[in-house]
Parts: sequence; C-alpha cells; structure tokens
Amino acid sequence: MLLFLGLLAVFISPLYGDESFQYLSTGYNGENEYHIINVNEQVKVATLNLYSGRQSANAVFDYSQNIVAYHMPYRGICVLAHMDIATFPGLGRINEWIHTRREQKKELEELRKHYVVTNQQVYDLAQFSNAVQSLCWGVPTYWAREYSSPQHGFGAEGCAGIHLFCLRIGLCAGFHL
Repeated sequence: MLLFLGLLAVFISPLYGDESFQYLSTGYNGENEYHIINVNEQVKVATLNLYSGRQSANAVFDYSQNIVAYHMPYRGICVLAHMDIATFPGLGRINEWIHTRREQKKELEELRKHYVVTNQQVYDLAQFSNAVQSLCWGVPTYWAREYSSPQHGFGAEGCAGIHLFCLRIGLCAGFHL
C-alpha cells in the first residue's frame, strides 16, 4: 500500500507544482540516486524526494508555516523542525537552484543543516499543512531543534544523514552530560 501511494505521489506531485525537476546522480557509494523536486509557489511548499534504495528520503519545506518535515523510511520516523528563516534557503532560491544546478554545484554542496531530534513526539498532525500531514501520517513523528555546531561533552549519539538536492542534513539523537 505504501509503495503504491509513493508511486502515485511521484506521478501526481508534478501536476500540482509550479516547477518540477527530476535528475539522476551518483551517491557517495556509487549507487544511482533519483531526485524529484517540486516547488509550488501558490501554497508556498517545496517537496524533495530522493529514491536511493534503502537510503531513500523525503522532505517538505512548508514556507507558509515555517516548518520543515523529513521522512526517513529506512529509520521509520518523521522529523519536524521550525524553519530558521534567517538561514534556510527561500522558496525563490530553491527555484533558482533548480534552473542553475550545474553552475551552483560548489554552493549547493556547502549548504548544511544539523538537527538534534528530541524525544518529544508529535501526536496531532492536523495542526500542520496537508503536505506535512501526508508525509508523516502513520509514522512516529518527533520534534527536532536546529543547532549550528556539534554537541560537546560526554554522552552517546546516533546520527542519520540525508542528501536532498541542495541540502546536506544531519539528524542526530542521543544524550549528553
């Protein structure tokens, strides 16, 4: 059922987006990666989908609510964070990157976001947009906080990385003393 819904989203999403971009790339381990980016200026939402076997991931950037949602099927979780509008690329900037991807390659690789995933679970997704609800429906969803530098001190931590088009995202969880 989930596979069918995912395939349906791949074909329907471009119909509703103002801009749609698809490309193939090679991942760090030499595997093929298929990217789909949809930008809808009307509802101020960008969706990014990465199909890379076990490391597939999806994201919704909801600029109307300043919420970022990351879904990692291989981890079985969805992560929500407040978008830091001072440092997060604007919707127009993502549209620009779609059109100038090759010229901006150096800049694209330098854009990194780091989040620490909290143990605060989100039970009511109805407070968010349809795009966020659709991405995280039926999946354990947690809040995350963005941080600019790695945590220091004693403790344990586990991280998952997502490489979505223009962003290199680190999602970490654990405890520190």
